[in-house]
Amino acid sequence: MKMLQQALTRRRYRRRGYQVFRGAFEAGTISAVAELAREVASFAGKLRRQDDSIAVNAFYPGTMIVRNSLAHPHLSLPSPLDGLSLALRQLVTSPSLASCLRSLDGERHYIVHQVLLFFGAQDTDLHLDSWSVDTSPRGRSHTVWIPLHDMGHLSGVPCVIPWPRREVITEGELGLTPGSADPYRERYELYHRALRARLLGGSPEIVTALVRAGDFMTWSSLTPHFTMPSRPFPAERLSVQVLIRPADLRWGNFLEQPYDRNSVQLERVSEDFSIVLHQAPRQARA
Repeated sequence: MKMLQQALTRRRYRRRGYQVFRGAFEAGTISAVAELAREVASFAGKLRRQDDSIAVNAFYPGTMIVRNSLAHPHLSLPSPLDGLSLALRQLVTSPSLASCLRSLDGERHYIVHQVLLFFGAQDTDLHLDSWSVDTSPRGRSHTVWIPLHDMGHLSGVPCVIPWPRREVITEGELGLTPGSADPYRERYELYHRALRARLLGGSPEIVTALVRAGDFMTWSSLTPHFTMPSRPFPAERLSVQVLIRPADLRWGNFLEQPYDRNSVQLERVSEDFSIVLHQAPRQARA
């Protein structure tokens, strides 16, 4: 029965490109990470942010909710926040997470490329994570979104357009000339503007999940997704987003397939996971 259920789950993931796991982590563990994350608001120093800057906290007006999300907080944070780094590293390389991912693709070892820590709902439009990190061929990497507290329909949760895991829409298929736009950011914007027009013009099904501490949602690198707004806004919405790929597959991103494997420095932390310690800036690779 277990093997049949796993086969059905894997088939569904290939066909729809997303999966929600319930009770994958101990609720107490998630609550402890959330309490450590809240300590960031009172930290006065500079930290690495999602946009690759090193900056002090910026807050949503009238609140103590940090607006500029943290990048790679699982690697190292200043000593007052050491506990948060350790807790995040343990969370994103946990045997429970590996077991869930393995139920989707059967891989043996995974590489954690990026970890982001969010404090409020993100204003993200429809996009593909394949543009940042993917396998070669595309579509086998995972984005893992872990809520750090219970969230309902007003929390600003991510949602996806169900999408076959390996189905690629190229720039050419959207009427764009590959490589004609430069730099990377312009090419990204042109592609996603055209992709949004095509997908949303077809009135697609949109899927999200109401989640509790211990649940998580994962989607494929080619699954179109965006973030619902929170109500009221801003409101606390603590979550962790992780970009993960199977180690045995060649890798790249949406534009470059594949990369040079020597462009990253890895640390093997367990039988299940390695983490990326350094890689060349995205703009230099695009």
